[in-house]
Amino acid sequence: MRNKSFTFLVIPSGDGKTYRFNVDSFVLLAFSVFCMVFVGASLFFSYDYFAEQFDRSKLASLENENDKLSGKLTEMQSTIDELQVSYSQLVENEKVIRAIFDLPEIDDQERMLGIGGPVLFDMSDLSQTEERAYHTEMEVDELVRLSSFETKQFKSIYEKLKNKKDELDHIPSIMPCEGYLTRGYGIMPHPITGFKCLHAGIDLANRTGTPIYATAAGTVTFVGTKGRMGKTLVVDHGNGIKTMFGHLHKYTVKRGQKVERGDKIAEMGNTGYSTGTHLHYAITHNGKSVNPYKYVLQEEMVTDHAMVY
Repeated sequence: MRNKSFTFLVIPSGDGKTYRFNVDSFVLLAFSVFCMVFVGASLFFSYDYFAEQFDRSKLASLENENDKLSGKLTEMQSTIDELQVSYSQLVENEKVIRAIFDLPEIDDQERMLGIGGPVLFDMSDLSQTEERAYHTEMEVDELVRLSSFETKQFKSIYEKLKNKKDELDHIPSIMPCEGYLTRGYGIMPHPITGFKCLHAGIDLANRTGTPIYATAAGTVTFVGTKGRMGKTLVVDHGNGIKTMFGHLHKYTVKRGQKVERGDKIAEMGNTGYSTGTHLHYAITHNGKSVNPYKYVLQEEMVTDHAMVY
């Protein structure tokens, strides 16, 4: 059977010559198949090319992002190292404060409680950057936990030091007036009888009207005449500590009044069993007399003088 053929006319625009040619159907089919294969192959190889170019572009972008992330991690690690140094200094300062004020130490194991621990997943599949990021995150979490623990410790220290300050404020620590030390504390001859006995305080001489100051914070519990002491004033400082001021000329506070260290409470006089203007200053702790000089941190107000009565 004879193959069919197709006739093609090429008619140019204008007055050009018209061309006519016949193409066998088999040839036309083969040409069509060839064109289809050619186009398919071109598309296939073009896809691979463009896909490869896209992958390269994406890879370059990822590498750039990775470099930036790596740089940020390096900066973060440097900051973390500085924070760890600062934290270590903070811990040392805390230890010094605890030692100075005789506060209980914190055990290092207690301080590190909850820090670290095993890795909970396999890190072998992570890239180097991902692994660095993971460890950096762990270090940040560790610093946050340690800092939180240290903050609680400093709050605790603050409260204890407030209590310690209040306690120190109520401990006599200054001389009660300016003057001359004329008689000390201890067993010595009585200025009038000559018999040896305990002089339970110190005598400070000066002019009548010399200001007398509270030597610590406390409450005035007695204002009045007390036998041989004449006009007397007593301040209760708490914790069993009391101070007594005898032979006064005048009071400047009332019973029940709160006083602070350095407040003027009286004036020096010569009342009671006294041979001259002076202050008899005594301290008792839990009812027992103690040497006032053991409580004095500042002695500039007083000048040593020969023992005169």
